[in-house]
Amino acid sequence: MRSAALVLLACLPSSTAVHVCDNIALPSHRRSRQQQQHRQRQPVVLLAAADAASEAKEKLGSWFSSQRTAMMSKAQSGGGAMDPQRKQASDLMKKRGVANADKAAGLLRSALKRDPDNAEIKLELADALNMVIRIKTNANSLVIEGTQDSPAFKKIWRELGGEALPLALDARKAFPKSVKALSVHADAFLFSSSSKGIIKQALTGVGKKYVALAKELYAHPEWDGAVGCAFLGGFYSVAPWPVGSRDKAVKFLNEGARRAPTKRNLYYVGVISYQGGEFAKAAEYFKKALKAPVSKEPTSTEVDIAEFLADRSKKGLQAAEEALAKQAAER
Repeated sequence: MRSAALVLLACLPSSTAVHVCDNIALPSHRRSRQQQQHRQRQPVVLLAAADAASEAKEKLGSWFSSQRTAMMSKAQSGGGAMDPQRKQASDLMKKRGVANADKAAGLLRSALKRDPDNAEIKLELADALNMVIRIKTNANSLVIEGTQDSPAFKKIWRELGGEALPLALDARKAFPKSVKALSVHADAFLFSSSSKGIIKQALTGVGKKYVALAKELYAHPEWDGAVGCAFLGGFYSVAPWPVGSRDKAVKFLNEGARRAPTKRNLYYVGVISYQGGEFAKAAEYFKKALKAPVSKEPTSTEVDIAEFLADRSKKGLQAAEEALAKQAAER
C-alpha cells in the first residue's frame, strides 16, 4: 500500500503540491479565492491521478501475467527446457502411424524413467501406447459378424493395454477435468479389459465401469467425433443379455452419425443396420462411409483406422447388396 501511495504522489503535478502547502499560510479572503480555483482544477488533478494509477495497475498486471506464464511454462517442462525425447515423441505422434507411435512410446518410457512421477509424461506414454494398439487391432471396432477378440489381438491388448491403463489412471487423477485424460483412460480401459474377452467382460463389474467411462465421454460430443456414442453403441451391440440392448445400440450409433457424420460413425450405422436386417439402410450408410473424408478434427483418432474402415465399408456394402438381391429374388 505504501508503494502504491508513493507512485500516486509522484504522478501528481508539482504545482498541485505547492498549491496545497500555500493554502496554509494564506489569509482567509485569499484562501477562499484559492480554494475556489483549486476546486475548479480538482477534477483535472484527480483525472491525472486516476490515469496514472490505472497505468501503474496495468503495468503491474502485465508483469504478474508474464511471471505466471513463465512459471507455468517452467512447471510444464519439468523446471527447464522440455525433455528433447518428449519433444521428439510429440513430433512423431503428430505424424501418426504404428511405427511412429511405437518409437514415441520408447522415447517416453525413457523420459518417464528419469522423471517417474511426471503425470504429463504418463499421459503422453499412455496415448502413444493406445495409438499402437488402435492401429494394430483396428481399435476393436464393430464388424458385421462376430467380434475382433482373436488370440493375437488379445495378446496386444493384454501387454500394451496392461501397460497403458495404470499410466492413464495416474494421469486422470492428476488432471481430473481434462477430456484428453478421460479419453486416454477410456481407450486404455477398453483395450485392457478386452484382453479377457469382450463378451465375457460385459457381464462383470468391468462392463459397468466401461459404461460409466463411456457416459463421461458422451457428455463431450465435440471430442473425437462424438466418440462417446460409439463407445456406448458398440458396447450395447455386443454385450449379451441382459446387459446388451439392440435398441440402445441403434440409438447411440445413429446419434453419433447425426452429431458427427465421420467415416467411423457412418460405418457403425451400416454395421448395426445390417445386423438388424435393414439391408437398404446398411447399404446407404456403407456408401456414405466410403465417400466421407477422413476426419481432420484435432481430437480425431479416425486416421488410425481409416484403411480398416474403408475396407470393411466396401465389404459391408457388397454384403448388403447381396442380401437385398436375395430378398428380391425370393419375392
